[in-house]
Amino acid sequence: MEDRIYISFNNPKKKTSTHPKPFQKIIENAVVKIISTIIPIANPDFDQILEKVDFWKIEFNKKKNATWREIGFDKKGNSIVAMPLGNNYGYWTDNQLALEDYKNFNPTTITSDEFEKDWKNFVRRIEKKRLQTRNKSH
Repeated sequence: MEDRIYISFNNPKKKTSTHPKPFQKIIENAVVKIISTIIPIANPDFDQILEKVDFWKIEFNKKKNATWREIGFDKKGNSIVAMPLGNNYGYWTDNQLALEDYKNFNPTTITSDEFEKDWKNFVRRIEKKRLQTRNKSH
């Protein structure tokens, strides 16, 4: 898809790098603070595990200038959240961040194939868990 770009970056909340430029740090803190105030309402299934996200993969729609989908991974590289999904609006998708805003997080470009593979694996795993839970309750 020509109108999409795929990026990966470390979770800004877990950033432990050397001293960032003062202006960059102010912007990062402001973005994270705005997002953090929205999360509990926006993501009922994933609110409890968002703090465990070590890095993100984002699908950004350049035509709409908006984050389309996101996947969060833990330190071991396991996907632990993917949004929007079900009642979960998203950590990044629920905000009005432009592609330019993500440059503050030093992203790297990834392929659409990599993103799609990770997305499908997460959705497959969630659906399998739901089916198992449903079967146990019957």
